[in-house]
Amino acid sequence: MNIEKFNFEKSIAWPNGLRFELRFEGLISNQNIDKDKINQLLNNFVNRQRFQNEMVRDITFLRTILKDFEEKLLVVQYSNANIIEIVKYDDGILSLFECVMYTESYNQIHVTFNPGTTGLSFAYSDYDKNSILDYSNIIELIRLLTNAKAVHLDRISKSLIEIYKLFYHENPDFSLPNINVRIQTMMSILAQFGISLDIDYGFNLYGKVKMPISLTLEQIVNRLFPLGEITDVDDPIKLSREATKIIKIAGECVREVINDEYNKEAALITISKVIHAGRYNLSSSDDIKELCEFTDRTQNEVESSIRLVRRIENKLNQPNQ
Repeated sequence: MNIEKFNFEKSIAWPNGLRFELRFEGLISNQNIDKDKINQLLNNFVNRQRFQNEMVRDITFLRTILKDFEEKLLVVQYSNANIIEIVKYDDGILSLFECVMYTESYNQIHVTFNPGTTGLSFAYSDYDKNSILDYSNIIELIRLLTNAKAVHLDRISKSLIEIYKLFYHENPDFSLPNINVRIQTMMSILAQFGISLDIDYGFNLYGKVKMPISLTLEQIVNRLFPLGEITDVDDPIKLSREATKIIKIAGECVREVINDEYNKEAALITISKVIHAGRYNLSSSDDIKELCEFTDRTQNEVESSIRLVRRIENKLNQPNQ
């Protein structure tokens, strides 16, 4: 068996002072791994704008991207004006967690967890006694980092992937910046025709754009980011015959509309906004003027979305479909 080493090292800094560093060393015996895809996923991951308290998610994402490698060394460092966090794993086992937190008066609280020697320790530099350190949160963070594992597809995620493939007639790529818009608009549109996932996820109109957004769906999409493009699924979900028919017809009709659009995401948002507003927000879904005002869309855009719904409904009612 030919064992091959795989090393990846990169750091990135943003103008706001945030810095992220990554080092990975691993072994691989599977020669069929697409290393170019792995490198692209890693670059996408490193270049993500991130926020404080995301270390557990970062380790989970990294181990998902690198799940086909035998992890020998993994070092991740995150820093901004308020905190420095370092996590190190040797042979997949947490060997160091180090955190330096700065109080408002720039005093330091230094936390170190080294299971091989000192265990958990705290040090203070000119410590402000008015500052409160939540020990339970730190202990819980260490527990989560110790047990962080790669993301695996559950039943809901598999269903979402199957729906996406039927609706858009392509594989989902969860590393793309527009994937959340495509998922949210797809599921919002399909709700008009009785298609939903087997979980509770309500849509609300967020921000000035008033796009129907489900925070539950957004969490699922964000969780699947490190998987990138999904071409095959082990033990895939088989949707019912009726659901498959509805998704295929709705997707086909929607693609006919957006294929001629310069900005497909904008067209999808318009369709989902008009459909959602007509169902949930207005007294009558046939009041064109009211729909235009509520959705901030032109009469032509609103009427086109209404015609789309009727076209889908007509196709669904045809006996040979």
